[in-house]
Amino acid sequence: MVYKTVRLMDGRTAALDWLKEDELPEVIEALNSVIREGRYLFMNSEIANMEEERRWFERGTKEGMRYLVARVDGRVVGGASIHPHTEKRAHVADYGIYIREGYRNLGLGTVLTKELIGIAKKQEFEILQLSVYATNERAFHVYKKCGFKECGRLTRDIKFLDGTYADRILMELTFKKNLEEKRGVQSFPS
Repeated sequence: MVYKTVRLMDGRTAALDWLKEDELPEVIEALNSVIREGRYLFMNSEIANMEEERRWFERGTKEGMRYLVARVDGRVVGGASIHPHTEKRAHVADYGIYIREGYRNLGLGTVLTKELIGIAKKQEFEILQLSVYATNERAFHVYKKCGFKECGRLTRDIKFLDGTYADRILMELTFKKNLEEKRGVQSFPS
């Protein structure tokens, strides 16, 4: 059963559903296609160890990870996830997303981001965090549009295989309502 279907800007329909372990090979193939581009993700090398990925999936699921897979015409074209932290950072989750070339600029990134923001709110996270390369203006725009604010910048933090550098922008989305409902929150003036 599909979690949700959405119409993309080119008229096609994308089906969103929660990642299942038996989909890992197809998801990894899509993710590897983005890794090969060398401009958007932290990894330089493609994911090759399926057993390690199964352990990652099992561990992430136990920790509360939520991962939406996007399919167009039955093909995995992207995915997005929130992954909770633990202990003193249990109120924070990390957000990550990838979209295969040829499926960008169709509204899919915005849809996936908004869906997972909604899930994070329902799960009562107080803060959703991400980082994006300064060279990825399209993703930065989507995050800002969805309410994320820049909260830091790491200069020349990313070095691409061709020797060029990019700053890494740290962003966060604070769920004020969730914060206000919690007691004992102490904040410092900005």
